[in-house]
Amino acid sequence: MKTQTIKMISAAAITASALGYAVLQAADNKGGELRVLCSNGIGAAMRQLQPDAEKAIGRKLSIEFSASTALKKEIDGGAPFDLTIMTPGLVDELAKSGKVVSGSQTKLAEADLGVGVKAGSAKADISTPEGMKKRLLAAKTLTWTDGGAAGPAVMAMFTGLGIEQQVKSKIVLQKTPGRPAESVADGETELMFAPISEIGTVKGVEVLGRFPKEYQKPVVMVAGVSAQAKDAAAAKALVKFLTSAKAAPAIKASGMTPASGT
Repeated sequence: MKTQTIKMISAAAITASALGYAVLQAADNKGGELRVLCSNGIGAAMRQLQPDAEKAIGRKLSIEFSASTALKKEIDGGAPFDLTIMTPGLVDELAKSGKVVSGSQTKLAEADLGVGVKAGSAKADISTPEGMKKRLLAAKTLTWTDGGAAGPAVMAMFTGLGIEQQVKSKIVLQKTPGRPAESVADGETELMFAPISEIGTVKGVEVLGRFPKEYQKPVVMVAGVSAQAKDAAAAKALVKFLTSAKAAPAIKASGMTPASGT
């Protein structure tokens, strides 16, 4: 009888222990870091906003910055995340595949495409097709991130200006996100193409100008909540903060237009 009682007590203890562990694990999931996979397009603003964002949602943020296409590949490969911020087409694809909660897509900001040069370089008016064409033909090298958001618009501009074949040999595609700006700062390449918000993030690089309106295709940043988020409520709270008036100044300072319009 005593042996049976001991076994019952032991079983109860094990069950209680397991339940306790489950509760602790759930609490840890709710109180741990919120994992964010974020495009470089809004990287400058996110780095500035991180401390205030963490206060606003009561959670620490673990943010990985890269090109939108690179981040999507990670997610498709099974990388865990709570929130992703990238270009709208890719977020929509993730929603269709069930990796992002359908309907959670939220526009945060957008940035015009521009041209970056080494700081101190001669100025040039590239606001018109004629001015842009002249500067591109004079350049020795042209660079951008392979698979980056600027790529399609850059190639469309080359075609529209009728110089696609003339500049073909000048193109240097960078495999590493952020490398175009670094290569310009180091003097390895002459002109870089990217959202305005990415050009000024590396010391030694400055904005030469924006694309002419005929070829301007602003890069939009959209947030999407993971279908496997450990704390969807915290992810939604972060989106709410990033679209608030409090976040707008940092977004504007990075060269972007906030979705809030404030």
